[in-house]
Order: sequence, then C-alpha cells, then structure tokens
Amino acid sequence: MTEFSSAVLFGVLGEHLAALIAPINGEAALGALCGALVYFTTTQNLPMWNRLAFFLTSAVMGYLCAPAITDFQLHGIHPFAYPGPAGFAGAGLVVTLMLAAIRRRGGSLNDKPPGDRDA
Repeated sequence: MTEFSSAVLFGVLGEHLAALIAPINGEAALGALCGALVYFTTTQNLPMWNRLAFFLTSAVMGYLCAPAITDFQLHGIHPFAYPGPAGFAGAGLVVTLMLAAIRRRGGSLNDKPPGDRDA
C-alpha cells in the first residue's frame, strides 16, 4: 500500500469509528460497567463463565435501562438525576431481579441465592 492510500484508508476508518462512538452516552456506559464490575467481583463462588455472562448482561442492560431510570420520578423527585448513577443502579439490579424472578417461579439455579452456594 502506498503512503497516500493508507492515509486515506485510516482517515475513512477513523471517521466511521467516530460516527459509531458519538451517540454513546459515556456517563451511562461507565456507570453500567462499574455496576457490572461490582456484581462480577461479589459473586466469586459462581463459575467463571457464569460470572462473565452476568457481567455482560449487567453492563448491557444497565446501559439500556439508564435513560428510563433517569426519567423515573417519585412524588416529583428524581432519585437519579444523572445517567452515571442510573446506569450503575440498573446494572446492579437487572441480574439480581431476574435471578429472584427465576427462583420465585421455581426455576433451576439450585434454588439458592449466589451467596448460599457451597464452594
């Protein structure tokens, strides 16, 4: 590749990458990743593949739930006015609520919370 064509290629790639990253809310993404990381580090008794699946689920759903949590009002008060803490709370709650719903419905998961499993 010549110098000119490689410069053009990298310029086009950089432009498209910037266009893909621009609509991402950085505060919500960082909050969701931090919340997912907290969940990942506190469930050390689960297998690694299970923890990674919960980490990814928490991060993605925490980011996606952040706008809804930010818009939530309780008697005219916004408990989460910023998307960072909303993403953090969403990431922490999404897997916990889903596991509780699965256990309540009689799902498998050994019918024990993650902290009660034997090592």
